[in-house]
This record gives sequence, C-alpha cells and structure tokens, in this order.
Amino acid sequence: MKTLSLSERLADHTQGLILAAATDLLEKAPVHELTVRAVAAHAHISERTIFRHFATRDAFLNAIAGEVSRHMALPPDPGSMAELLAYPDTLYRRFEATGALTKAALHTELFSRMRNAQAQRRWESVRKVIDAHAPQTSEHDRKLAAANIRYFLSATTWHYYRFYFGFGLDESIECARTAVMQAADGLRRRRKD
Repeated sequence: MKTLSLSERLADHTQGLILAAATDLLEKAPVHELTVRAVAAHAHISERTIFRHFATRDAFLNAIAGEVSRHMALPPDPGSMAELLAYPDTLYRRFEATGALTKAALHTELFSRMRNAQAQRRWESVRKVIDAHAPQTSEHDRKLAAANIRYFLSATTWHYYRFYFGFGLDESIECARTAVMQAADGLRRRRKD
C-alpha cells in the first residue's frame, strides 16, 4: 500500500471539504444556487482553491454527483424476485431519508451524471431477476416487464408519487410495489398461455 505524501493528503482533505460543502448546500438550497462562489463561501475557502482541484465545471459537477450518490447510500440492487418485490420499500425510504439530495439529483445538472452508472447497474439487476423468473417468456415480454419495473424503481417515480400526486410515503411505496407485482404476475400469466 502506497503511503500518501503530506501534499497528497492535504489535496484529498481539501477536495473532501469542497464536496462536503457542496452536498451541504444541496441539502439546504436549490441546485441553481450551487455555484463555485457559493461552495467556496460555504467551505470558507477561495474560489481559486476550488479551481485548483477541479479544472473544469464538468469535473466539479461530476465530483459533486459522485458525492451525492455516496451520501444517498441507495440499497444494493435486487438479486432475486423476493428482493425485487421488497425493493420499492427500501429504495423509496432511502429516497425519503435523503429527500433534498434526491430532489437535487433529479435536476438536469446532476441527473445525467448520476443516472448513467446507477441506472445501468439497476437495469441489469432487474433484467437478471426477470429473466430468471420467467425464462420461458419471450425476450420481448421480459424486456418490457423489466423496463416497466425499472421505471417504478426510480427517484423520478418516487418524486411524482410524493409531490405531483401528493401521496404519502407509504402510499407511494404501495403504488410502486403494486406495479412491480403486476409486471411480475403478468409474465407468469404469459408463461402459462
């Protein structure tokens, strides 16, 4: 294991300070207020220090997206049908516990940066569970079922249930769980036909 030099440890510490300040701001204010100036002021450092650690705005936003993902600490992706059926509960409760960060993650500036890796991994997990659940069903039907399930296992859907429809957390979980069960049961029925 390589020992870090003092300057490397200081750089890591400073980056951590910057990202902690950015995450803290996202929990308290809308994403559009997340500027280099605001983060620098919140961290009690100069804007120049931020630019020393993040050469471009994209690098800065990518690092923030990674930090937001880490703070959200989403549950592991489902690996079985039982886990898939229970997943709306654990996932939505985590979205709720990190509500401000979850809403920030839905903002255009962070959404695509966070969605790519997480969404692909979750899609693959759901797809494996569906393939194992209904191997005799057509590839097309399994793909559609997995896509529908994946839609209900997203922060976007949680947000719609909670804030557009005005559902409570338990109602939102019930909606998502019902949709997942119906998609799985629909595959089982098709398999019998």
